Amino acid sequence: MTTTRERGWTVAVAASAIIVAMAGASPAFSADALSFPPTRFVILNPDTGIAIGWGRYRIESTGDGATLHGENNYYDDQSDVETAELQPGAGGEPPRLVEFDHTFFNADGSIQRRAHVDLKSGAATCIDNSGAQKSEQAAVLSIPDNTWAGASIVIPIQDLLRAGDKGLARPIHVFNCAPSPKIFSISVKIDPANAVWAAYGGAAIRVEVRPDFGWLNLIVAAFVPKLHAWFDPKDGFAFVGDEATRYYKGPRIMLVKTR
Repeated sequence: MTTTRERGWTVAVAASAIIVAMAGASPAFSADALSFPPTRFVILNPDTGIAIGWGRYRIESTGDGATLHGENNYYDDQSDVETAELQPGAGGEPPRLVEFDHTFFNADGSIQRRAHVDLKSGAATCIDNSGAQKSEQAAVLSIPDNTWAGASIVIPIQDLLRAGDKGLARPIHVFNCAPSPKIFSISVKIDPANAVWAAYGGAAIRVEVRPDFGWLNLIVAAFVPKLHAWFDPKDGFAFVGDEATRYYKGPRIMLVKTR
């Protein structure tokens, strides 16, 4: 079984590499927890501000839960598709992620990378066909409570924001291929006040994400990457963008909601 605490860290996601923490007893999730209407994003190079593609995300209801669909399309004809199967919690408990898949495609449509995990069984697979030596790594992971992956982590963040829970660092877990299947413990800090996010052209609240190494945080804090995401407080804390790596050790990209 793979442990949940790993030293190497990077969270690569399509819509958001943002994770929120939910301490101990989780607050009851609102009726909006599984609401994510079709939303379009422009994908920017964060260093130049130049558009390099576009993305689209939505949540659709199913018979026993919901499915989050996401797709990113780049102007060099690369693309990626993400799905997250969600089940609602009972009696005010938070919804939970039960299966996740994120597949990256080359310009010719062949698979470049793939991350997949079944959170019920713990079976996970990471495929990397980008180099001369192709890699497929599988593992059965121990899945702790409050484990998310990819864009699905928008769900608990929004609910905490709507509940007015700001400025707190809380632990949660996230699945990622880095490059083998791993579960990371991370913490999130929500800024106590709104600020104008220039890329969005309006006020937004920022969420900062970083790995949680316990007491080692004091030593490694200056050497680990930070991830940021923004939510619009005037639009029900709708997710409006983030800056993150596209995949493990990949290029940084910025997603910004089109207005």
